[in-house]
Amino acid sequence: MNGLTIRVLYGSETGTAQDVAEQIWKSAKRKKLLSTVSSLDDYDIQNLFTERLIVFVVATTGQGDPPANMKQFWRHLLRKNLPSNMLRNLRYGVLGLGDSSYSKFNFAAKKLNKRLLQLGGEELLPIGLADDQHNLGIDAVVDPWVRKLWEEIASVFHISVEDKIDEENSTIERYDVTIIKPDQSKNIERSINSRFQSNASNIYAQEMNVNSAVGIGTVVENVRTTSDDHFQDVRLIKIEANDIKYDPGDVIYVRPKNSADQVERFFDILHEHNIKLFPDTMVQVSEKEIKVPLVLTRNLSLGEIVEQYWDLNFKPRRSTMHTLSLISENELEREKLREFSAPEGQEELYDYINRPKRNILEVLADFPHTTSKMNINLLFEIMSPIKPRPYSIASCSKATPNNVQILVAVVKFKTRLMEPRFGLCSKWLASLKTNDKVIFWLQKGTFRFQINKPMILIGPGTGVAPFRSLLLDMTMEKEDLKECILFFGCRNKDKDYHCREDFERLSRENNLKVFCAFSRDQDHKIYVQHVIRQNGELCWQFLQNSGSIYLAGSSKNMPDNVRDEFVNLAKEIGKMTNEEAEIFIKQLEKNNRYQTETWS
Repeated sequence: MNGLTIRVLYGSETGTAQDVAEQIWKSAKRKKLLSTVSSLDDYDIQNLFTERLIVFVVATTGQGDPPANMKQFWRHLLRKNLPSNMLRNLRYGVLGLGDSSYSKFNFAAKKLNKRLLQLGGEELLPIGLADDQHNLGIDAVVDPWVRKLWEEIASVFHISVEDKIDEENSTIERYDVTIIKPDQSKNIERSINSRFQSNASNIYAQEMNVNSAVGIGTVVENVRTTSDDHFQDVRLIKIEANDIKYDPGDVIYVRPKNSADQVERFFDILHEHNIKLFPDTMVQVSEKEIKVPLVLTRNLSLGEIVEQYWDLNFKPRRSTMHTLSLISENELEREKLREFSAPEGQEELYDYINRPKRNILEVLADFPHTTSKMNINLLFEIMSPIKPRPYSIASCSKATPNNVQILVAVVKFKTRLMEPRFGLCSKWLASLKTNDKVIFWLQKGTFRFQINKPMILIGPGTGVAPFRSLLLDMTMEKEDLKECILFFGCRNKDKDYHCREDFERLSRENNLKVFCAFSRDQDHKIYVQHVIRQNGELCWQFLQNSGSIYLAGSSKNMPDNVRDEFVNLAKEIGKMTNEEAEIFIKQLEKNNRYQTETWS
């Protein structure tokens, strides 16, 4: 059908939804169909009522929240004055990307789908709900959903969806990237830290759709909270900045940088394969098919981009392997890359990338003949930007104005690869020295504390951070803490009891009830759910007095185990049936009296 434009719009927090959206857009381009791709907030929503076909790819963040780059779009779509037939001309598909370990699995995509239906839109195909917990990751749902999408587009709009561009020999590039000659860049200041970080508030506030100002803070303390002989390195880091205000439960976003060793390794790989790109190579990025990220709209050195924009810890996705397969001229490498790119090769790709956490630098080293065909444009296709990392604020702004503290566990683990795996941001934060600079911004967290009612706080490990902020804030307001219970869990009382002095002082001076589970201090393991059971009568009394439960920590097993324990309390102490106990807990959740903030 002539004149049909396929809009592909995404809401993406970590970049995965953007990547999937761009693959759908590239597929449309190969079919020689008119198509555009952008974030939902970059789309002019005034055009929505005239659209005929939109594909939405939407991730879910936090507790069922939409990603930052679709919040503006979502607010507009929720307006009550929108007519119920506004989208009567629209056929659409919604593909959700989520993680079933979270209670509100793919909630943002489900809500969007429901709202589009309310406004008169018609589903082109049923909503797709991809699950990161699947053995094959999101591709287990994405692949068949996208195949069905093209079948429906062909059927409904009577158009050919056969590829018309030879995929074997073509790459579809997002940007035009030009190397600036030395004489053109001689007047450009080359200081990486000062120039890249300048105007950070303007650049990143726009880039990340951040409402609050983005600032540059100064590290004033970086203290290890675990003993030197403990397996895990956890830091309490204090960052100083002017005019920062936050409330208990708020979150700080931090933009990390790659280590000097990683940057050096990146350029070593290029030079080993005779690719003449250097840290002081100046590049200019301009729009070709897709809007250029604001941070790249200035002339930058490749060293700046590699250190502070590209994520060298990034685990390549299927699309990365596909792009590499298009440039490979080595038969063995090309066949392996094609295998990794094919739907039937996803289990092998998962074993190669996800299980050992293999990063992009290691992949480039594993495919040397293909890497030798790399150029500056292709680097911008396969590299992924560093994403900011959120941390619950552990401090109280009333007690330490113009300071914010975060409790950071350094992510480190071994895989079958030789080198240990590290978390990019946590390792970088742990390495910071006094007076080092940090780009950050503050956002509201998901917790909504009711401090005038009894509170049960459950925060094992670094999950205790938001509750430290809350309790310190309450004491500054002269609040007595007798109506607060804190359940904390760690391995050993003398090795990883974070902020122990604070909680013992609050217990001694402000009547805080603190119950700890030290899992490895005795022969049998004791976790927070066991300590909750031991104090079941007290917890039940709090709940009967309109109290609320607040839980923070790892999303793995702990949240489900704790929830099961409260269901058991309702049965054993509340004398409820199985069904009644489950309904009771669900009502607490529905009424915001059982709130969780978890992370994987």
